[in-house]
Amino acid sequence: MKTTLQDIAPHISSIREYLALDGGDIELVRLSPDASTLYVRLLGSCRTCDLSPTTIQLGVLEPLKRHFPSLQAIEVLKD
Repeated sequence: MKTTLQDIAPHISSIREYLALDGGDIELVRLSPDASTLYVRLLGSCRTCDLSPTTIQLGVLEPLKRHFPSLQAIEVLKD
């Protein structure tokens, strides 16, 4: 079965709660056709945070890969 954004959305809720503690948020934008890359937009304080690359890698990608092994990267869209 092909992974969709709707499949990923429920797994992002706990991550969003974590980001909200620092005044940030994340928006799921799209998934690559092969489901290997998730495109997101950072919101709030996450947009300008120097630690956002680390947050994306360790706080978003790694937890999602446990549920979606085909997911290999997250690309942050600027606007």
